[in-house]
Amino acid sequence: MLCALLGAACMLVWTLPVEAQLALRWRADGLAAKPWLLWTGALSHLNAAHLSVNLLALLCLCIIGVHAGAGSREALALLIAWPLTHAALLLWPPVRLYAGFSGLNHAVAGVIIARSAIEFIVNRRFQAIPFLLALMLLAKLIWEAAWSQPLRADASWGFTVVQAAHLSGFVSGALVCVLVFAVTQFKKQAAVS
Repeated sequence: MLCALLGAACMLVWTLPVEAQLALRWRADGLAAKPWLLWTGALSHLNAAHLSVNLLALLCLCIIGVHAGAGSREALALLIAWPLTHAALLLWPPVRLYAGFSGLNHAVAGVIIARSAIEFIVNRRFQAIPFLLALMLLAKLIWEAAWSQPLRADASWGFTVVQAAHLSGFVSGALVCVLVFAVTQFKKQAAVS
């Protein structure tokens, strides 16, 4: 349900006048005065292909998440990881502007992968599709090397790709998912004691 709402929000923002879309984009120098840019930056896209690819990726991740058994705990993790993904972009001074859902898609993937890892560690339940997702995504993140190349000009897209958003999204999603799991387990233990 959350993925559907996020996809609908991206399409709604796409229908806004260009000036409104520009005002919603993440800007490093605008966060102090406009903290909502931590959320809205993901909803604004640079062109129709950018929006389409991100929506397709979100749909695929949604299907994988449902297959992996993601539920309300993972939705909460994603909602918390959303602004953290974009706040982390401040760690890369060259990143001044950001728009698009790719960072948040990587956060979705991080949540799914962390949830599947927890399932394997705690319940010894192995899930092949999230495992393959983890291998592909980790290979992609290593290839991108955002820690040394946060931005990459891409002529095929017609804009600079903010690879730092991919890394920060994945890390935020995975870490928040683990934290949410730990807190819920602690509350369960406390309720039993």
